[in-house]
Amino acid sequence: MLVSIIIPSYNHRNYIAQAIESVLNQSWSPIDLIVIDDGSTDGSPEVIEQLLHERGGFRFVARENRGLLKTLNEGLALARGEFFCELASDDYFPPESLGKRVRYLLEHRDCVAVFGDGFKIVNEAVVSPSLLEMKHRQMLLSSNPIPEMLKGNLPVFSTGLIRRDALLQIGGFDDQTFRYYEDLDTPILLALQGPLGFVDTQVICRREHETNVSRSTNHVRVEKVLCYQKFLSDPRFAEHRGLLRMRLRRSLLALGRYLANTGKRSKREVAAMQLGWKFAWYDVGLLCHLLKIRFSRSGNCLD
Repeated sequence: MLVSIIIPSYNHRNYIAQAIESVLNQSWSPIDLIVIDDGSTDGSPEVIEQLLHERGGFRFVARENRGLLKTLNEGLALARGEFFCELASDDYFPPESLGKRVRYLLEHRDCVAVFGDGFKIVNEAVVSPSLLEMKHRQMLLSSNPIPEMLKGNLPVFSTGLIRRDALLQIGGFDDQTFRYYEDLDTPILLALQGPLGFVDTQVICRREHETNVSRSTNHVRVEKVLCYQKFLSDPRFAEHRGLLRMRLRRSLLALGRYLANTGKRSKREVAAMQLGWKFAWYDVGLLCHLLKIRFSRSGNCLD
């Protein structure tokens, strides 16, 4: 079975070669590796070009910056494999990563995707043999993981191997709603398509450093608001409306506190906060944040 792997590359010159080689060195064959550089300015494209010349074995696209979600959709459109996964350009696969996940999906034909665990890497050293808490394991082993996922107990998306047809069926990655995070809605939408599997082994080595997008909580705050609003508008989640409204209100409060503490806000953040007016009549804290935004000068917006 052909496996397509997309590496969205962005300003990880020091790590990208290891990411690519970790895929090329997998024992599973055949693979369809696609590397898309999303407008890097640190010399990453040159590193990739050199590796392509020396080793080959992958397709390479370099172009202007369009963002993670659009890059993933571009990779999905180029993908030829029955299975699909992504690898961040600052992470890498341990040996047998693909094989373990592919074999699981071959043995569990009803599963639309399988997720696993991973090593946490800091300064090239393993600082933790696991990325998961017990609540994440329990969610993945549950017969109905959606309620827990809606509470924010999500799998580590980069550990996933997905049936490409299932990913296409949900429309790929929502690059109209989200800019930075593919993992807020995608695993939940996949769970609507069928069961999710779990391999209790490390299938990724994930680095933690200061430039990780996953560490930029100012981005995730607004995207959580947009995610819960998206699900509230989806009739397939009608039975979870109470939970979704609670999660949306909490996310709005978190965003409001962040904006109040920093004194800075983008137009996108301000627009997301307007969703809070439906809760303001019984949430004094949220009302205060909304009033501060309404009566502050629009000139404070960053974009």
